Amino acid sequence: MYNYKITFIFLIIIIIPSALAQTHIDAGKTNPPSNIILLIIDGMGSKYISPNCIPTALDGTPVSHADVPIMYEMISHGILIPNIQVPVPSTGPAHSVIITGYSGADQETVELPGATIYDVLNNEGFLSIAIMHKGDFTQMRNKQDIILYTESDSIKEPSLSLQINDNNIPDDIVKELKYWELKFSSYQKETKGIESYTAYADWEINASKHLVSLMAKKHPKMRYILTINIGIADCAGHYRGIEGYITSIEALDKLLEPLVQVAHDSNTALIITADHGMAFRSANATRGGHASDDYYCSESVTVPLIMVSPNIITGVIDKDFNQQDIAPTILSILDIPRQLQYSNGNILPVKQYTNLWISLDIEADVKIIQEEKSILNSTGDSQYFFSGLKPENNYIVRVSKDDEILEEAVKMDIDRHIEFDINIPDNIEKKWDHELWRKRIASAMIILVIAVGLLVIRKIKD
Repeated sequence: MYNYKITFIFLIIIIIPSALAQTHIDAGKTNPPSNIILLIIDGMGSKYISPNCIPTALDGTPVSHADVPIMYEMISHGILIPNIQVPVPSTGPAHSVIITGYSGADQETVELPGATIYDVLNNEGFLSIAIMHKGDFTQMRNKQDIILYTESDSIKEPSLSLQINDNNIPDDIVKELKYWELKFSSYQKETKGIESYTAYADWEINASKHLVSLMAKKHPKMRYILTINIGIADCAGHYRGIEGYITSIEALDKLLEPLVQVAHDSNTALIITADHGMAFRSANATRGGHASDDYYCSESVTVPLIMVSPNIITGVIDKDFNQQDIAPTILSILDIPRQLQYSNGNILPVKQYTNLWISLDIEADVKIIQEEKSILNSTGDSQYFFSGLKPENNYIVRVSKDDEILEEAVKMDIDRHIEFDINIPDNIEKKWDHELWRKRIASAMIILVIAVGLLVIRKIKD
């Protein structure tokens, strides 16, 4: 019986990891965050918060600019990209683009296997947690391990619900979110008007802050992504006009500091963006909009991207990028080489170092060459991950198998993934698609382990 148990454990520990393994070469120092917070401020247009920007109404008159000192403090320790272009300025499609990295994404895209950052991070052992006021459509909710969300968009009397998709969620995490579900009414008590909007945001930020603290104290080795959607700016823009819109953004900014601090203390990256912006017909408009053609302008389709992480550069990148670039950049910040299934976005050049992932269709030798000198090399695998390369450097990647040599020049301004298809004799089986074969092998090993486990159980019973 003891020998059967040893065999079972050996199969789990040795065989499955070997089926999923890749050769990892440290080329230099890396310092990725352990976790990530994705804070989506629904409806917050970039021009209303970015330095040196003057937002204008549709009639051409200037409108108010929000005073956001906490966000500016974040930018001083992180990075601001003020010109993120939104393909569809509507909540459902825009949230879908943010999490899939695909410019044409909609809610149906989100439900596809491997489509979202949550799918990729789940494969890497991350827990997906969400607290959302808006953007919590069914497919988004189903991608989370646990989510606290509102069944309606009402500010004053929302219907809160806790959806648990993974029964293995630690009990204290479930209890924490249930506590904040019940706590909401105390925040809204005796509030009215714009105070109700601020109270909603205060509740959501506090719930998020305490959850991050809980994870740091009770589950320090459990990696996670926390997605937060705060809807007060969008609601205020639609129903409270330009004055209410600016007031709601400024009120939210004042609430951010504790979340910024707890993220920093727990080695957690904090990313702030928006699904879309907001436009107003005039400087004293009582209602705003963003989704219809009547409101299509820079103020409605340009959103900010603020990032604070231990491994990114600081400053402002004043160039045009796209909303579909956010998802692959999140994975890059976490040093995760796996790719999104449908993404057409590009990694943004924000890290202090770069990583190179090389996929081959057969085991071969790899060299990284710089200025005609081999600086890194490895042998005996078909998949390699070189981490910590200096950014902006040019390299030659040389792959050799027997007498065949393939080379490709690469500029490492961002993380790169290079594939090589080597010409080999027909009697040698190729491994391409490499990722597909690894999954097939891993699945076979899992089935084998389960079968052995059942035999062990039967032997024990006998």
